[in-house]
Amino acid sequence: MQSVVEQFKQTYGRLNARSLGLLAELYTDDVLFQDPFRRLEGLGALTRYFAELYAHVETCSFTFEDEVVQSQQAVLLWTMSLRHPRLNGGQPVVVPGSTHVRFRHKIYFHRDYFDAGAMLYEHLPLIGMIVRFVKERV
Repeated sequence: MQSVVEQFKQTYGRLNARSLGLLAELYTDDVLFQDPFRRLEGLGALTRYFAELYAHVETCSFTFEDEVVQSQQAVLLWTMSLRHPRLNGGQPVVVPGSTHVRFRHKIYFHRDYFDAGAMLYEHLPLIGMIVRFVKERV
């Protein structure tokens, strides 16, 4: 049997707008999910959120650099490369981050940590200019 951590990495390696059914194989029905943008409860809410996120994404890939697995939880370090027509002039946006998951037979807790500004805000036309200006001054 494949470990939950390996299944997680493989699922996110294949995930796109047409493959969201894979989430049901990975997460419990009552999963708690949190990232810098949202906190969600339940597989249905997570699937709808990902459907919104992936709706206009051209490509999204994850490179998993490291992981620490202990008992029934893991922390994975990754780099995401995302192409969206409205971000960064359609060029890839590369963002490092990490994920903390807790699991039994499936994942029931998932929390992502990443710089939301580096992923989204810095690549929006007007807001991006302001965010970059502020970051340079801090």
